[in-house]
Amino acid sequence: MLKSWKVFIFTAVLILTSMSGLCLAAMWQPYQFEPKDQEYEYKIITFEEDVEKTSLYVLKMEKKESGQMEVSVKTTWVTSQEELDQQILGGWWAAGAFGVTMAFINPMYAAFFSGLDLYQGNKMSFFGAGVVEVTGTENVAGRTGFICVFRNQDVGPILGRYVVDPGVPLPLKTEVYEEDGTKQFETELLRIEI
Repeated sequence: MLKSWKVFIFTAVLILTSMSGLCLAAMWQPYQFEPKDQEYEYKIITFEEDVEKTSLYVLKMEKKESGQMEVSVKTTWVTSQEELDQQILGGWWAAGAFGVTMAFINPMYAAFFSGLDLYQGNKMSFFGAGVVEVTGTENVAGRTGFICVFRNQDVGPILGRYVVDPGVPLPLKTEVYEEDGTKQFETELLRIEI
């Protein structure tokens, strides 16, 4: 009797422990910056017509005594003389036909992630708009993030691969693909100060 009671208690503790891990799973809130000093440096690569373009993107935020935030953005890239026209005024991303926001995560997809518990094996469907699955972890710039794979359907081709850390408002790494598997762009954190 005492032995079966110990087995019951052990089993109950094991079940409760595993359930509490699910309940306490972290969630990522994209683009939710805290009002404090912080700096992020990313390498962004686009793949267009077999041409790879690389840029560096630095986002810096500094809290002022007034409580307001000073925000600066710096984008650095190399271009040909032929591309020295009005497009450079908007930065390298103006020439790429999509905003820099898309290099991190499509704002439409951001809502998907805010309700996703981050633990390996978790999968969430978004009313036929897509499926996100947490497939593991990866280390980027000294931080460990959860790998989240986005598909249009449960078994369709991978359209996006995001490495996210609940403590960082931007993905640590983003890879976006066409439906045929062609990579459109890749964004990777190089340095972070928070």
